[in-house]
Formats: sequence, C-alpha cells, structure tokens
Amino acid sequence: MQWVKKMLKLMKYEFRKQAFSKLIILILVGLIEILFFFGVVTDNEEMIAVAMGFLAIFTGGALFFLAFESILTYSNDLKQKSSYMLFLTPNTSYSIVGAKVLSAGLQIILAGIVFFVIFAINGGVLIVKYDAIAEVKKMILQLADQFFQLKIRFTDIASVVGQVIISWISTITVAFFSITLSTTFLANKKFKGMVSFIIFIVLNVLYNKITDLILGDVTKYSANVSTYFIGNSIILLAAIILTYMGTAWMLDKKVSV
Repeated sequence: MQWVKKMLKLMKYEFRKQAFSKLIILILVGLIEILFFFGVVTDNEEMIAVAMGFLAIFTGGALFFLAFESILTYSNDLKQKSSYMLFLTPNTSYSIVGAKVLSAGLQIILAGIVFFVIFAINGGVLIVKYDAIAEVKKMILQLADQFFQLKIRFTDIASVVGQVIISWISTITVAFFSITLSTTFLANKKFKGMVSFIIFIVLNVLYNKITDLILGDVTKYSANVSTYFIGNSIILLAAIILTYMGTAWMLDKKVSV
C-alpha cells in the first residue's frame, strides 16, 4: 500500500510538470471547436470542413507530442540539476521510472479517449443538423452492417486498440533505455547522442524481426486476427519490461537513489 502511494505521488509530480502543455492543447482544441460550432450555427459548410480538418491533423500531432514530451521530460531530468534531484529522493529508481512510464501511458490513453469523444460529438451534431449528411449516416450504417456480417468480433477490435497503446508505451520505454544508456555508461563518450539514437532504432528493428520470427505474417491470422495482435502485445510487454528493468538498473548503478 505504501508503494502504491509513492507511485501515485510520483505520477502526480509527472502530471504537474507537463500540465502547461496539456493546457495549451485544451485551449487549441477549444478554439477549433469554437470555429466548428460557429460554422454549424451560421451554416458555413466550408468553415465546418476546415475545423474538422484542423481537428484531425491536430489529433495526430497532439498524440505524437504527448509521447515525445514524456521522452523529452525524462531526458531533461537526467541533464538538468533541478530535475536530477528527483533521483536523489528516497524512492527507488524502479518506482521513479515506473511512475514516468505509467503517467506517459495514461496520458496517451486519456488523450485518445478525449479526442474520440470530441469527434463523436461533432459527428452527432452534423448528422442531426444536416439532411445531406443523412446519406453519410446511411452509408456508415451499411458499412457497420457489413462489418458485423464479416463476423469481426469485439475481441479483434480490443486487441488492435490494446496493441496500438502498448506499442506507444514500448516506444517510450525503449527511448528511456537509450537515453539512460547515453547519460550513464556512455556519458564520457563522443557522439553519445547519436549512439543513443542508433540504439533506439536498432532495438525497434530487433523487435520487428523477433515479432516476424515468432508470429509470422499477419495474413496468416485472417480467421482469428486477435490472436496475432494479442501475441504482438505479449512480445511488446516483454520488451517494455526488459527496457524498464534495464533503465532502472542503469540508474541504480550510476545514480545514487
């Protein structure tokens, strides 16, 4: 129970450090939504299209930024003295790194849910207001009917969504591992930044090779797609655990916590 409290406290610290960027994202989303609803109220279809286009582009950019910001924050924690003090607190390196990974993953999940809800609300507003979009609604319903006729199960959808989320988290932990290696054991080496980036690329390529070797091509699983993505997620989880443990171990060896 005490360990959980410490983790929650560390995660709260991570959220607080990155709160300003989340505020900026919310403000920008709010401005896009104001543009969208102004277009709806004034029947300006061009403005609506522009707003939805901006929202689609911004969604992808925001999700990418959230993952990148977590990596950048961790890198700064190892470089800046004020942030570096975190590793001198009475917390194990495993708790500190774990809190960073969990907070990064949670941010991505929550952001994905928020953007999904926004798109659902906007889509519902358009369907209710415009008769012309009734045809689009009809087409969507037909596609949905065909979708279920293909017997695509909920487990297939859940396995794909889960694999995407775990893949994002894996990318973050691999980046943490690479950054930690360059700032600890490779601290006095030339071109340590480049070496860190190369390690990051190599580890991701290695993961893909291992996945192909164990699971083979996804087309082999047409009868049960979820099997492939669940297997993929298991391999990713193994990569997450290994890179997480490796990161914490290096911090234990090179940083007094």
